[in-house]
Amino acid sequence: MVSVKPMKKNVGGANDGVRLIGALFMLPAAIMILFCIIIPLVWNLALSFMEWNGNSAARIAGVDNYLRIIADRKSYTSISNSLFVGIVSTITSMGLGIFLALCVYRLSNRESTFCRFVYFCPSMLPTTVIGLLFVFVLAPDEGIVNFVLRSIGLSSLERAWLANPKTVLWTISVVQGWKLSGTVLMLFYTGLIRIPPSLFEAGKLEGITYVQEIKTIILPLLRSTVALSLSMTLLSAFRTYDIVWSMTKGGPGDLSKTVPIRIIETGFIFGQFGYAAALGIVLTVLVGVCIVAGRMSLRGEAYEY
Repeated sequence: MVSVKPMKKNVGGANDGVRLIGALFMLPAAIMILFCIIIPLVWNLALSFMEWNGNSAARIAGVDNYLRIIADRKSYTSISNSLFVGIVSTITSMGLGIFLALCVYRLSNRESTFCRFVYFCPSMLPTTVIGLLFVFVLAPDEGIVNFVLRSIGLSSLERAWLANPKTVLWTISVVQGWKLSGTVLMLFYTGLIRIPPSLFEAGKLEGITYVQEIKTIILPLLRSTVALSLSMTLLSAFRTYDIVWSMTKGGPGDLSKTVPIRIIETGFIFGQFGYAAALGIVLTVLVGVCIVAGRMSLRGEAYEY
């Protein structure tokens, strides 16, 4: 009799092959991340401890650039402006995006599709286009906002929105928050439609209102979605070069000049690349602190459904 031995599956070899294929597919992305993010970040960190004008040899400056930031009133103003615009625009986009998602969720499929498209359109437009559009909308004499205020008898509320020191940062922050709200809307709405309808039916049997559903069902279940939206919005909100430059160019004076504008001005106009790099590192640290603080404030129990 001839004995036949069962064939053994080469599980290890198969797994190795899958890993190799996965690594090959990830290689282009890894190369892009290395050359576009990691190497520039390391070079920027090293440059922040140097004094270099772009032509002569670099000189080690130690922490002088960072000490100069503390003593420089203009840099302090630009950092505070970036924090103000980043935080206020994030609050605006999160509040508006979640509110719109909750409203759209109550509509029928056809109406919901149309509204999501309309509300998401600003997020698809370039930020510079949005900025230039609102320059005309907020113009002191011909702007739509002041025209509407005059038409309804509220002339006392008319402002030169982008030239008034009391309103310029608030105006930029609200415009940027409005632009980012479409992304928050889509992320939150995607989480909403994944919640089992049985949970809402059980709530209706208990006699709770839609506001109570939001507090007891929706927000607890979508805590991770809110945290993701917050992180993405904060990263976008602190990149304030294009929106500020297209709307005010940092004016009036330096009242709306943010860190990205200050970096470009310091590096490419005054040739102080080490100081500009230090400003970039400070902004990166501040953004990281804001993201960590925001995610920690949203920590809580995770629910499975």
